[in-house]
Parts: sequence; structure tokens; C-alpha cells
Amino acid sequence: CWLICSETDLTGDELGAAHKLMQDEDVLDTWFSSALWPHATLGWPDKNPDLDYFYPGSVLVTSRDIITLWVARMVLTGLYNMEDIPFKHVCIHPKILDGFGQTMSKSKGNGVDPMDLIDKYGVDAVRFTIASFAGETQDVRLPVGYEDPETGEVVPQTLEHQTTIPAGGEKPRIKFPKSGKSYQYTSPWFDPDPGEKVARIVSERFEYGRNFCNKLWNASRFAMLNLEGYTPAPLSESDLTMEDRWILSRLSTVAEEMTTVLSRYQIDVATRAIRDFTWNEFCDWYLEMIKPRLWDEEQKPAAQRVLVGVLDALLRLLQPFVPFITEELWQRLNEIAPERGLFTPKKGAESIMIAAWPEPPKDWQDPQLEKRFERLQEMIVAVRNIRAVYKISPAVPLQLFLRCESSVADDMQNVAGQFDNLAKTLLESAGADVQRPSGSATFSLNDVDGFIALEGIIDLEAELERLRGEAEKLEKHITASEKKLANKNFVDRAPADVVAGVQETLAGNQKQLQSVLKTIDELEGK
Repeated sequence: CWLICSETDLTGDELGAAHKLMQDEDVLDTWFSSALWPHATLGWPDKNPDLDYFYPGSVLVTSRDIITLWVARMVLTGLYNMEDIPFKHVCIHPKILDGFGQTMSKSKGNGVDPMDLIDKYGVDAVRFTIASFAGETQDVRLPVGYEDPETGEVVPQTLEHQTTIPAGGEKPRIKFPKSGKSYQYTSPWFDPDPGEKVARIVSERFEYGRNFCNKLWNASRFAMLNLEGYTPAPLSESDLTMEDRWILSRLSTVAEEMTTVLSRYQIDVATRAIRDFTWNEFCDWYLEMIKPRLWDEEQKPAAQRVLVGVLDALLRLLQPFVPFITEELWQRLNEIAPERGLFTPKKGAESIMIAAWPEPPKDWQDPQLEKRFERLQEMIVAVRNIRAVYKISPAVPLQLFLRCESSVADDMQNVAGQFDNLAKTLLESAGADVQRPSGSATFSLNDVDGFIALEGIIDLEAELERLRGEAEKLEKHITASEKKLANKNFVDRAPADVVAGVQETLAGNQKQLQSVLKTIDELEGK
């Protein structure tokens, strides 16, 4: 029998006069033993090569709630026993809480089995998502649910699910409303019966990582499918197009940013930086821009060499966050393009795990080019928006007129082919004297006014009639919402969420009406 208490709390007769209390000689305070961990695990107090090599360490990763209990004590015992601190840096990370804001723990029964998440989303998707949580101060809530193993329906976890412990009888089950079926579920308190179909834990937060991994896989696969006939050769500046120089500038900028933020242990910032570059710039823009060159025998060799060099560096930047996918892609890249690189090709490492961290030259960075490219992207997005507003098929070619300064006009003429490639649009003219065609749609950027000719593309009169009808309906909805909100009884007595809903609907309708009226003005030539 053991009593856990302070010695001063004892009276001596807790077990009766016939029994004498003895202090156990083989018990060590858990935090004291943990304080010895940095050197005791390496053979201390004996001298040995491991202790000499690994002590002190570089960084300790921990939660803020045990800084005094653990971190400070490791420093104290390290200084006392080793005459040196046990680590140079301490990375203090936030905690992942359950959906109710509680710390996850065994005693609460609210822990999440990572294997359930890995089975559902994939190990790299889980790793990437959790890395995106790793901010410096803000704890993260992780609401979870249980998934119907047959239909995929998800029932949110409740506090009752966390705390239910079977008392020797049938194990608890969750009923799914849509299918009407019930299943045992995963819990820290019990294992589902053998042979039972199990409702396992899922969380939509991990769709973030899975979607990214799918995007990376598909983009890399597309790139590799277009490397047929690849031959390694040095590249020169004259081989590079504007989009090549842009992606290399962005690659160098992002690699430098990631190196900086990772040295500060800002893991979440690094994941956002590499995700944005991969998804928004490499996949959505660069791959689309180089498709015509990859399909042109004369331009293909240079395009392939830049593409394979960028993909090589991108995979190395991603390796710490998605190690399994990047290793698989790296091995495939080694088969297709064993020699690659920017600007002098060399043999790729046998495994991405031993490949060097990429450090693209800083002189690749061109902030002015990046700004010019942002303007091009904004224009293409504006043209696509006009297609959407007027419901114009992507297959229908459009004519674009740009009113802008001569320097901007020259830039746009140099990339005129990208308007056709990315927006099925012909750049008819660009310059300071360009006039707006009648019956055209317009857009305005900081230093450019754009016009899309609509004559012959849409039935202007029919479109005007439709838009006027839509405006009339919106005005009626707006009037009804304004009357409700002007009614003091409604505002005072209705639930706050109902009032907020009316306010939100009003704001949305007002914004939509402004857009419709602007479109009407454009079509009327105002």
C-alpha cells in the first residue's frame, strides 16, 4: 500500500498502530528525473563519445505549460552536472485542443488517435496540416466527428462521447441519422469489438493538407509527363522567357523566406509560404503559362530544363513537411531526369532525404518583374471575371483593349500570347490613346483601364432586359430587409442571430445590386 503525500502531512497512524509507515527508497519525482534527461540518456555520469557529441543539443521543442516544470529544471541540472546548458534554443509551440477548448489528455478521454486520421487523409496530409497549426502563441481547436464507415456521414463528437466508459456491458455506439445505423466508435477508454465496423474519428481541418498533397501530386505528374525527350544542358539568360525569370525570382524569394522563418522555428509561416508558392504560383500560373512551349518542339528543350530545375528545388523545400510524397516524386524524377539543375545540370541525390537544402541565388530576385507579373495576373483574372458575369463560354475568343502608359503597353505586348493562352483573349491594342469600344465591359486596375468588346458576343438587348429584371428583384428584397430593420419591435425582440442574418442579407443584396447596375451602365455605354 502506498500513500502519496508530503511527509509533513503524516500523523503516523494512517494504517493503524500495528503498521509502521516506511518511505520508499526507489521513488524519484517525475520532473526531477525528466530534468536529468538531456545527459542521463547519454550515459552520464560516465564519459563516452555520445555524451561528448550530443550534449549540449541544439533545440528543445515543448509546450508553454511545462516551462518551469521541465525546461528550467533541465537547465539547472545541466549547469550543475555538466557545467553547460542542455540546449541553445527552446521552441515553445501551441497546444492542440479539442473542439470544446479542452486540453487533450488521457484522463479526459478526448485524445485523437493519429492512425484514424492517417487512414482517412494520409500521413503527409496530417503532417502538413499539423505543421500549419504550429504558430507561436495561439492554441488550436480541433473539432472532430465520427464517420459512418459505409456512407461517409459525419456525426460531431460530443462531451458524452468523450466520457462514456462501458461498465462491463455492451460497448457504446453512435447512431447516424441518414443511414439509421449505429456503430461502435474509437475511444481511449475501450477498443471496439473484433469484427465490428467502426466509426472512426475524422476532422475537416485535415482536408487542407489532403487537398494540398493532391495538388502537388497532380502538378508534379503533369510536369513529368511533359519531360519526354528531356536532355540536360546548361541554360543561359537568353534562354529564359519572362515567365521563367518570374518563377525563378519567386523561387529564390520563397526559398530565402523559408530559410529565415525555419531558423526562427516559425513552422506555420513556412508552410503557408511554400503552399502559396506551390499552389498559387507554380501550379495555377507557371504550369499553365509554359504549356504552349512544352508542346512546341523548338521551345520545348529550354522550357523542360527550367521546369525540371524548379520542380527539383520545390520538392526539396517541401520535404520536411511532406516527406513521403516528395520521396516518391524524387525517385520518379531521378528516373526521368537524373541530371538536372539551374543553371548547370548535375546528378540528383539518390534520396531527397540527403539532398541539399535549396539556396537559389539572390540575384535571381527581381521585385520589379514580380510587380509587372502581378499586373498581368490581375488583368487575366479581370477578363475571366467578365466571362463569368456575362456567361460567355471559355471557347469564345474575346478582344481586349488597354488604356495605359507606353511602358505598361510594351510590357503587355511582350506577353500578349499569355492573354490568348490563359484567357482565350486577343490583345488588340494597348496605349495611352486607346478608346473604349461601344457596348463593352470594363475593368480598372491601378495603372490600366481595360475594355472587352461584347458586340456580337452577347445579345445586348436581351442581356439588358435580364439585368434590369434582376435589379428590380434585388431592390424589392432590399426594401423588405430595410423595413424589417426599421421596425424597433423586430430588432428588440427577435433573436440576435436572426437580426444579424437580415443585416447580412441586406448587405449582400446591396452589393449585388451595385454590381448589376454597374454592368447595366457598361452595356448602355455610360
